[in-house]
Amino acid sequence: MAAETGHVQHPATPPDPTATAGSAVADPRWHRWSAAWTKQIAVLTGRTDVTVTVAPGLGHGAPACYIPSQHRVEVDATIIGDPEITDPARPGHKKDVPAPYGALVHEAAHAMHSRWTDPPGTAPILSHIAGMLEESRAELGHRRRRPRDRQWLRACVRTIVDPSSAPTDTAFNAAYAAGLLLARVDTGILKPADVRPLRAAATRVLGKRLLRKLRTLWREAHTVADDDAPAMIDLARRWCIALGIDPDAAPQIPAPGSGTGTGTGTSIAGAITAVLAAVVDLPPLPPGGEPGSGEPDDEDAASPPAPDPATLPPVPKFLGDGPQAEWTSRTPRPAELRAARVLAGALRRAQAREPIMMRHDAALPPGRLRARAAIAGEAQAAAGAVPTALPWQRTIRQQAPAPELKVAVLVDVSGSMRSFVDPLSSAAWILGTAAHKAGARSTTIAVGGRATVVIAPGQRPGTVSKLKADAQAECFDVAVGVAHNLLDLRTAGTARLLVVVSDGLFYRNGYDHAQRTIDWLTATGCKVLWLAPADQSTHTYTRVTTIEVKDPIDAIALIGKAATRALAGK
Repeated sequence: MAAETGHVQHPATPPDPTATAGSAVADPRWHRWSAAWTKQIAVLTGRTDVTVTVAPGLGHGAPACYIPSQHRVEVDATIIGDPEITDPARPGHKKDVPAPYGALVHEAAHAMHSRWTDPPGTAPILSHIAGMLEESRAELGHRRRRPRDRQWLRACVRTIVDPSSAPTDTAFNAAYAAGLLLARVDTGILKPADVRPLRAAATRVLGKRLLRKLRTLWREAHTVADDDAPAMIDLARRWCIALGIDPDAAPQIPAPGSGTGTGTGTSIAGAITAVLAAVVDLPPLPPGGEPGSGEPDDEDAASPPAPDPATLPPVPKFLGDGPQAEWTSRTPRPAELRAARVLAGALRRAQAREPIMMRHDAALPPGRLRARAAIAGEAQAAAGAVPTALPWQRTIRQQAPAPELKVAVLVDVSGSMRSFVDPLSSAAWILGTAAHKAGARSTTIAVGGRATVVIAPGQRPGTVSKLKADAQAECFDVAVGVAHNLLDLRTAGTARLLVVVSDGLFYRNGYDHAQRTIDWLTATGCKVLWLAPADQSTHTYTRVTTIEVKDPIDAIALIGKAATRALAGK
């Protein structure tokens, strides 16, 4: 099902913060985020008893969560990325991290309006459905109090809704996705145009009559009081009955089941991905940090100067006006499987960072004795005080945590690529599979007159999608914008790679417009690897690493080396 991963948590025992967040809690840079957002949530909720803790690994497996028993919001810092991306104490910082800040606003909505708990003995399926209905109900309550927070609640949708958990077009999955996203249209968080792909897919699976009945239920949930648990559980029961499920006879949450994808991007998961790709309106940010900050950007010194921000294209808010890409499926060949494994290893190595040396002060050996601290400790003891000096110091070698890897693969399916369609499809599968094996967040997008998401983030590429290269245009700028909206390719603190399989002959918007789109993306440190077909006419762009490929399997070592150099900034 299309799980929403930001919600209310009721842990049986209070977690150990150091165990939950791991060694990253020691990074003092996240402490200022916790302090700043604790002040911010007081503004959002009007409550002074709620604290916010920001650190990698928090959130109980979700990007963020609210724990009522502890009056605490936990935020997984990985959704922010780099703690230095902005100053959280600055009022305007939310514009630099719209989705993470939106997650904070979402949890503030729970802190104010989710004041009910499941009655004892509630069936898991009823608890699950009631929790889903609570998401839009709580956000509506928050929006009524603070209407201007709508933009942040809208921005956080792509952070807390996971399309990969809806692998099949079952009625339960379709209904659950509708309850998460279509319900947000009735609360005013999303627009009808945002959810058009999902509405069509849900109607195909559920039918208009059942979808209308479910809409009646989620709209009724929007009128329930904040502390009315029986009403929410009753709505969940009626939801199950509408789907033909007896919660007393089948109290467990249905298993996802097997896939029934159509191969044209019209499945529930594909529709959710299309919604998330178009849901966030992000203005282009100037390269090199904040205006006037004096911070250099991440480009190599040999690169051309960064373009004027005023000339950069905005993030597209649509998927294009052409037909969707089409493809057939086949089983990957042994050589492709081997190539994917080799490339996955190269990507893992590219993520690795040099070990860091940490100094550790202690009261006891081993280590180097510092005379001044030892004398201070002896003086404290002689004065009858408890010694607080730490005279022993040692240097500990620690493996630096690898940054999150994000890989977007754009595949040109215009008519000029028709003769290269087999290597093109093979390259797309190898790149997508290698990224998945390397633990990267990745997506594969076909670029024609419309940007079509072939593999959504979180989905494992199973079969090779043999794409049909017959598009009359290439909406390259739109596809880059979709990739950014899905993976946050302009967010610092992560290793980001855009791989383009194309001849570069973009006639729809011209070469200059395509170059400005590349500049817009690379200005914040995202690297671009361009795989151009050998033995045919191509166009080469600046600020990219370009290699000519005849057979991606034979060139996998070269591709891996180029990807490694690109991620290393060489």
